[in-house]
Amino acid sequence: MGKQERHIVIRPENEANIKDIYKRKSGRMKEDFYLHELTKLQIELIKLQNWVKATNQKIVIIMEGRDAAGKGGTIKALTSRMNPRSCRIVALPKPTDAEKTEWYFKRYISTLPSGGEIVFYDRSWYNRAGVERVMGFCTQEQYKEFITQVSNLEQMLVSSGMLIFKYFLDVGREEQKRRILRRKTDPLRMWKLSPIDNKSLDLWEEYTEVFEKMFARTHTHICPWTIINTNDKKRARLNIARDILSKIDYEGKDQTNVCLLPDPSIVWTYSQYQLAHIDPTEEVRKQFDEAEEAKKARKKAQKLAKEAKEKEEKEKTKLEAKAKEEKQKTKEKEIKAENKLKNESKAKSVTKTESAKADTTPTKS
Repeated sequence: MGKQERHIVIRPENEANIKDIYKRKSGRMKEDFYLHELTKLQIELIKLQNWVKATNQKIVIIMEGRDAAGKGGTIKALTSRMNPRSCRIVALPKPTDAEKTEWYFKRYISTLPSGGEIVFYDRSWYNRAGVERVMGFCTQEQYKEFITQVSNLEQMLVSSGMLIFKYFLDVGREEQKRRILRRKTDPLRMWKLSPIDNKSLDLWEEYTEVFEKMFARTHTHICPWTIINTNDKKRARLNIARDILSKIDYEGKDQTNVCLLPDPSIVWTYSQYQLAHIDPTEEVRKQFDEAEEAKKARKKAQKLAKEAKEKEEKEKTKLEAKAKEEKQKTKEKEIKAENKLKNESKAKSVTKTESAKADTTPTKS
C-alpha cells in the first residue's frame, strides 16, 4: 500500500482559548475537550485495527514507565472502543517458581500477536531492566543476559514483520507521590496499590539511573524509545494516540479533520535533546498567569490612555474657555475703544458747533 498524502492539522488545544481547554487551578486539560478529541482518535484507532486485520499485520505496543505514570489508564483509553477479538492487553503477574527456571523471554513469546492482532503490554519484558533490577528481583548475571539479548530479540521480531512501538511514561516526582497517596484513600483505586509503590517513592534516583542505562542500551533505530510526559494524563493519552496513528499508513486515515500531530512538549524520542523535566501543568498555569498579567497590563494601559484623553480634553476645554474669554475681553476692549472714539468724535463735533455759533454771534458796541 502506497503512502497517503500527509496534511498538517494544527493541534486544537494550540488554537483555542486557553480557558476553553485547561483548568485554571490545576493546569490540567478539561474533561469535555479531552473526550471530544479522544473520540475522534478512537475512530482512527478502529480504522487502524480494521487495516491490521485486513492486511494480517502484527503490532506490539509496549507501555513502560514509572509507578503511577498512567500506563493502565492510557491503554484503557486507547482500547475501550476497539474490537477485543483482535486487540489484547497483556499484563503478566510476577513469574511463578517454574517460570523463574525458564528462559526469561519464554512467557512473553506466547503472548505476541498473531496476524491481524494488536497487543498492548502493560509493562513488558523491560521489567527486568527496571523494577527487577532496582528491587533486587534478578541477579546481575540475569540482567546482563537480558540486556545483551533484548535488542537482538526485537530485531528478529521486526524482521518477521512485526511492528513494535515502545513508550516510556514519565511522571514528575511530586505528581507520582500525589497519585500513590491518592490510591491509599480512594476505594476505587486501592487495587492499584502495591508494596513496590511505597518503596518507589524513596527510590526515585535509583529508578532514574537504571532507566537511563536501559534507554542507552536498548534505544535502536529499529525499536526506538518514545518518552511521554504524563503529569497531565489526558494530554498524555491524546498525544500517545496521535503518535501511534502518525507512524502507520493505514487505510482511511483522516488527516484533514483529525489532528495526528503529537505535541513535542509531551512526546519525544529518547535520542532527542531534551531540557530538564518540565511539568506541562505548570506551563499551563504559567500561561494563565501570563494571560492575566497581559490582561491587567491592557486594562492599566486603557486606564492610562483614558485618563490621558480626559486630561487632554480637560486641557483643551480649559484652553478653549480661556481663548473664548480672551476673545470676549478683546471684543469688549474693541467695543470700548470704538465707543470712546465715537464719544470723542461726538464731543469734538459739539465743541466745533458751539465754536462756530460763537463766531457768528454779533458783538455789542
